[in-house]
Amino acid sequence: MKSIGAFSLVALFLLGCPPVMDPVICTEIFVFGLNVTVTDGNGDPVSGATLTLVEGDYTEIMTEIDPMGQSGVYVGAGERAGTYSLTIEAGGFDTVTFDNNIAIDADECHVIPVGLALSLTGI
Repeated sequence: MKSIGAFSLVALFLLGCPPVMDPVICTEIFVFGLNVTVTDGNGDPVSGATLTLVEGDYTEIMTEIDPMGQSGVYVGAGERAGTYSLTIEAGGFDTVTFDNNIAIDADECHVIPVGLALSLTGI
């Protein structure tokens, strides 16, 4: 009876195993899917606006944040992929609506942020 050499055993072992994949390691950060900067016709920030995101039965009022002293920045769709409609309302400005055309995708761990810079027209 012939014996199988050590090289042959190693080759059989390696050929019979699936390739080792690097595991995906996700961070614990919370990612907003949509970041909107709202300005007026002069490029000045518009603070206090109401930005409403809608996808099907889901409705969210976006939150205004003040990163580094810059007002007029709004965030929403936190860790929520989808295709959204967005309505922006602010005193002294025309209401603006984007119907079902803001797509937010996700990878294995988080949403992929979409950034918009929008200028409102005064009434």
